[in-house]
Parts: sequence; C-alpha cells; structure tokens
Amino acid sequence: MRRDLANARMGQLVGADGRTYSLRASRIDPAEVESLIESGWPVVTYHAGGRLVWHDEDDAWPAWADARSAAETVTAGRWESPGGSLAVVLVWHE
Repeated sequence: MRRDLANARMGQLVGADGRTYSLRASRIDPAEVESLIESGWPVVTYHAGGRLVWHDEDDAWPAWADARSAAETVTAGRWESPGGSLAVVLVWHE
C-alpha cells in the first residue's frame, strides 16, 4: 500500500506503521536493497521538494524498479526503528 508521509525531519521519520525510523546507513548497495525488500521491509521514496511516500507489500518492488531506471541519481539508505524494524529510503537527487 502506498501512503504519503507528512511527519518527517532531518534523520528521522514516522512510518505509515507508526514506528519512528532513524538513519543507520546513508548508502547501501543494490544487493542489500533487494535483500531487504525480499525480506518484506518497506520502501520510502523521497522526492525533490520533500515528498515522502511509503511503499509496502507489492508496492516496494515497483518503487525500487523506478529508482533503478530513473534518469536522476537515486541513493538508497537503511533506516531502523528502536524495535529493530527496517526501512529502505530511496532519495531522488536533482
């Protein structure tokens, strides 16, 4: 399910699942992104202008495919909640 996220600040965001995630690794490689998605972790896309979109379930793979084929540079980071839940954050750079 895709959902817009409004509650985010530098280095921390509140996911659609109600958990607070903090940045753990600002750059992860594509193999790690795919492993995390395969394990069922959500993807958050961050577009220029500050728009955050939460992707879980079947929406995570299409979000990753869009990032891999984007004309812009897209970086991937690993974020973690205090309880150990993970999220992949994809950042589009202009």
